[in-house]
Amino acid sequence: MDILTDIIRLMRPQAISWRTVDVQGRWGMSVPCRDIPVFFLVVTGQCWYVPRHGQPLLLRQGDYLLMRATARYCLVSDPDAIETLHAMETHVASDQYVRWDDGLGGDKVRIVGGYFEIGPEHTALFSGMLPDFLHIRSSDEEAGRLSRLIALIGEESGSGLPGHDLVMSRLVEIMLVEVWRRPLTRIDSREAGWFSGMADPNIHLALQRMHSDVARHWTVGTLAKEVGMSRAAFARRFAERVGVAPATYLSNWRIALAKDALINSERSMIDIALSIGYYSDSAFSTAFSRAVGVAPAAFRRARRSEQPAQ
Repeated sequence: MDILTDIIRLMRPQAISWRTVDVQGRWGMSVPCRDIPVFFLVVTGQCWYVPRHGQPLLLRQGDYLLMRATARYCLVSDPDAIETLHAMETHVASDQYVRWDDGLGGDKVRIVGGYFEIGPEHTALFSGMLPDFLHIRSSDEEAGRLSRLIALIGEESGSGLPGHDLVMSRLVEIMLVEVWRRPLTRIDSREAGWFSGMADPNIHLALQRMHSDVARHWTVGTLAKEVGMSRAAFARRFAERVGVAPATYLSNWRIALAKDALINSERSMIDIALSIGYYSDSAFSTAFSRAVGVAPAAFRRARRSEQPAQ
């Protein structure tokens, strides 16, 4: 299994609270602060992204924005426009159309925007795998597949056909995967994180090795040997690229797999422990408790009690 499939299957990101926004004339849409990833797709027309601090950014038809979390900012018809609608506020019903027209003519713009959510047990890990800010332009050389998907989203956003909400949610989620799988050389490697690590051939290979055999007793030395680097050079580059040491990355991934198994299976503690590289349930319990704050059995009981009765 490739790394991206590994991550998506575990975390199961879902598009939530998405809206189709149709606007014309001069307009401004505020986006509130939320500690979950947010996306925007310009289906038709163009608009401006205006952060609280920094320069405005022109978004053209087919452009896509993905942000790890949101500081308050605006999408506007032009950099001097004022806020006129609050389509992304929590009091606005999810999955609905929002329309604005100042009655003075002007270009029509359609935007699809919303948030991605995963289970709370994986939120920190998921967010850590995203860049703070990712802007994909429709003019990028590798945007061909994305352009076809954007066209489908644009068509579906105005269809009103049976199953519309379900289809839109799935298309938006596929869009996230397409963004992640696009050629990683286009990702800005100056920002440490999963994208940066995947863009480096040696670090990518090390990540692949860890994901493909998570139960193996990996050390910095064995990983360095796998990728043909010295121990010191590998440890330094991994930390620079990914933002954490190899042992920390591996431990975080093991704990994420353990959480999923505890919640979604009846597997025993020792079975889970052995499958992710701990050779006794006591060693597993100690590592899990240190990372999560509670023992595995207590975590399982608590999460099971939160699930609705079948």
